[in-house]
Amino acid sequence: MPQASAGQEPPAGAGEAGRRVRRSRYYLGPAFVVEHGPDPVEGPVRGMGVVLLPPLGYEDTCAYRPLRVLADALAREGHVVLRLDWPSLGDSAFDSFQVDLVADGAALGGAAVRSLRERGFGRIAGIGVRGGGLLALGVPGLDDLALLGVPASGKAFLREERAFHQTAAKAYGQRPGDAEPLPEGAVEAGGFIYGPRTVAALQQLVAEARVLDGGARRVLVIYRDGIAAPPSLLGAFERAGAEVTVSSAPGLGAMLETSYHSELRPEIEAAVRSWLATAESGWVEPAPAAGREQLELTGGVAERPVVLPGEVGELSGILCEPRGGVAPGAAWTLFLNAGGVRRSGPNRLWTRAARALAAAGTPSLRFDVRDVGDSDGTSTPHRDLEAMYSESAIQDVVQAYDWARARGAGEIDAVGLCSGSFLGIQLAARRPVRRALLFNGLAFVWNDDARASGVTSHIGESLFDLRRWRRLLTGRINPMGVLRAIAAKGWMTAAAAVSRLHRRPPADEVDALFQAVAGKGTRLRLVSSEGDPSLPYLERHLPPDHRPPLTVLPGVDHTIRPVWAHDRVVELIMEK
Repeated sequence: MPQASAGQEPPAGAGEAGRRVRRSRYYLGPAFVVEHGPDPVEGPVRGMGVVLLPPLGYEDTCAYRPLRVLADALAREGHVVLRLDWPSLGDSAFDSFQVDLVADGAALGGAAVRSLRERGFGRIAGIGVRGGGLLALGVPGLDDLALLGVPASGKAFLREERAFHQTAAKAYGQRPGDAEPLPEGAVEAGGFIYGPRTVAALQQLVAEARVLDGGARRVLVIYRDGIAAPPSLLGAFERAGAEVTVSSAPGLGAMLETSYHSELRPEIEAAVRSWLATAESGWVEPAPAAGREQLELTGGVAERPVVLPGEVGELSGILCEPRGGVAPGAAWTLFLNAGGVRRSGPNRLWTRAARALAAAGTPSLRFDVRDVGDSDGTSTPHRDLEAMYSESAIQDVVQAYDWARARGAGEIDAVGLCSGSFLGIQLAARRPVRRALLFNGLAFVWNDDARASGVTSHIGESLFDLRRWRRLLTGRINPMGVLRAIAAKGWMTAAAAVSRLHRRPPADEVDALFQAVAGKGTRLRLVSSEGDPSLPYLERHLPPDHRPPLTVLPGVDHTIRPVWAHDRVVELIMEK
């Protein structure tokens, strides 16, 4: 088995920053893994492998793209990086009631460490973010461990999650009286559930008491923006004999912003890269990864990664189907991104719905357009929403549709939320779509009215986002920027009103689009949260006699975070 040779000079070009990145996707036990490594595939890489352990729940949704950027940066430095989805999150197996994230997370991290050792890596570093850092403390076999914003304890973490949920829940409206309560011992936070087994384990978890569990020899601690790392945690590492480095690099808050706005700040990237570079690890020519290409799930369901060659590089997706495949001509469902949220969907709803469809015999593709999730494109946040409503995003969806048809798909349904609804109706205008189920569509044609609606909805959403309030109060959001956005909305609304006074209103583009799509035979179904900006948008553009069937979800916010509403969403998706 090849081994790292500490102190050996790297071969020519092996350690050059800026090497191309090769990504592969596979399953390690129940977990979905994206492996980032330097190109060419053949040849030496750094002898230190890296396991990237993401945050939990809503923070995992926010940080997904920034952590992809970090993994790419480390791969360009010559590292091989395994970026994991925790069990019950993203594209991994199970749901929140089937796992103990503390025990199962440590086991998964340990499996990732062993897989890298078996391939020839002599040194393994872990990078744990927020709640993922708590789990990383229990991963055995790590030589080096970087902790970004790790909570002091599981109790502290759950307390923060409950507070975030209570603040966000103000946007939900009145909870229906017949809504099912959570099982005893479970915790709801930002559209996700921590099951009773996970909650019980987190309640007993104290970060400094777990220091000896992993046994890392070197530790990097990057705490929260503007807050010093707890001396008790640093002291516990020092007493365990670890070499501790503390960094005040800012940027954790930017990584945990909403998925459309989150980013990897250069200070965080530089701190991690320079810390890894100080370790002696040598160079190796590793054996190939031994992960599985398919994930087999209960209920006769199987999933596997899909990569399409897009205009800007790789376009990434997950094919979910009945185990053993489907007959040619079967109907498929295409799940579309909601803003910057990756293919697992808002609150992991697309993953859940896809598996329910496959258990009933219907295959699906949940798919990332460019700039989102694991698809290539820009690595920094867009200046505005327009990129999610662009012709290029539409063409990515058309490409995914054509791929499904080339694989033998018959009729195809489209499911989307927010900008995914825009992509769904635009796909139906360009290709035959049997059914389009469109949740909370803020715009179906991107024009001045859509831009104004987008500004309004995002300002309203911000009022109930605890993290944004923190950033405003601590000076990390410029209040003048908020005022300028409000002023822009007012100016656009006033300009539109003046224009209507001086000319005859043109034919409505949205109404014309819906009539054209319905005329092609597509069955359209609209779903809006009660009080959502999508409702007045529909009233402005679709006369009552032209409006498709509309379902209003009471007590639900724009991204359908209340978990009691998730069953209803899956039911709507599975309707024939």
